Amino acid sequence: MTLRHTYAACILDGKVGAFFRLGWALAMAAMFVVGFVAPGIAAKKKTKPIAEVPLEQVLSPNPMLLLDVDSGKVLYHRQGNQQWYPASLTKLMTAYVTFRALAAGELRPDSLIEISPHALSYPPSKMGFKVGTRVTIDNALKMVIVKSANDIAAALAERIAGSEAAFAKRMNRQAQRLGMTATHFVNANGLHSPMQKSSARDMAILARALLLDFPHYRPLFQIPAIRHGKRVLRSYNKLLETYSGTNGMKTGFVCASGYNLVAAANRGGRQLVAVVLGAPNVQSRAESAAHLLTRGFSQSNMVAGRGLAISDSALFGPMSDAVNMRPEICTKRSNPKWASRVKVIGSSLQPRFKVMEPVRVYAGVKKSNQRVTLPVQLAHLPTRAPFARAGKDRVPLSLIPAKKTAAPGLIALPKPKP
Repeated sequence: MTLRHTYAACILDGKVGAFFRLGWALAMAAMFVVGFVAPGIAAKKKTKPIAEVPLEQVLSPNPMLLLDVDSGKVLYHRQGNQQWYPASLTKLMTAYVTFRALAAGELRPDSLIEISPHALSYPPSKMGFKVGTRVTIDNALKMVIVKSANDIAAALAERIAGSEAAFAKRMNRQAQRLGMTATHFVNANGLHSPMQKSSARDMAILARALLLDFPHYRPLFQIPAIRHGKRVLRSYNKLLETYSGTNGMKTGFVCASGYNLVAAANRGGRQLVAVVLGAPNVQSRAESAAHLLTRGFSQSNMVAGRGLAISDSALFGPMSDAVNMRPEICTKRSNPKWASRVKVIGSSLQPRFKVMEPVRVYAGVKKSNQRVTLPVQLAHLPTRAPFARAGKDRVPLSLIPAKKTAAPGLIALPKPKP
């Protein structure tokens, strides 16, 4: 029998015929999926290519400044004296006043702050701890510098000066002492107030004072993330992980200010600080700061010793009023904060690299396992309340009914007369 006859015979068989029909149906279904459904899935996964733009189109058009820290010379500035809303750059002064309080012995790194209703009332960025939560100064500084926590900054102010208003007076005294002629503070966290202003020059002066007066606190500004419990809270300063040599310092944003940044970097032993105020979005802020720093490290006309003395305010132009960026930054139709990223031709930023693991921070007071040590004259007293076993529970002896027989070693006292 030929193969053709054998095949025909099989078709006549009911079982083989059913098997053949099932195979044909499956083949048609597979063709449908490959031909029609798969291209649709691929189309959904297909993403638009990232636009490429030259660096010049991304750089911020607003105040910028580049400072050589050691010499105190400004290598570049645009509108250095233009007043601007500092936003969370304010927390640099909060840290500076706190460092001075630590140096003066007013408090210690393990001293405690307590979250008040006033501190908790501030909007994010915040830690959100309950009222009454206690945090050490050391942990609080990390939360303020890395997370930019508004509630912790206010609690720090209350701990140091008694109230945030009194702390703001301290901030203004330090600003005046440092020569920050365009600056005035009204709160410790930088939330917007028309009365709270600064300038690119003044912020560079403050950054320089932090780096030179308190070099042992520089590592705080280099932390890219903190961990509290299961939460990992990253710094908004993207240069820490995209620009080699970065060692701080702080970002700031409110709608009225736009995107601000004070960035410090050290390469080859040379310390520079870039200040960017009013950038239109996060990417522009980072690209502008990285561009300034790269110019300072590489250009021959920006070598150490050249530039304008930052101490001379008259060299940085008129002190004009602050510009409110809200109509441009926080519109109803769009918010540049969420604008799509672009690929910048000529960018000074690098692919993200890892600096360190998140630094763990704590709220509340950690329990100590150390035994209490009493003075010599009180050494005969117990260091803790006595307990007695009552099943699985431990009950204080004072709650156990006293026995009629006096315990050995105790002096029997006379019964009181009625």
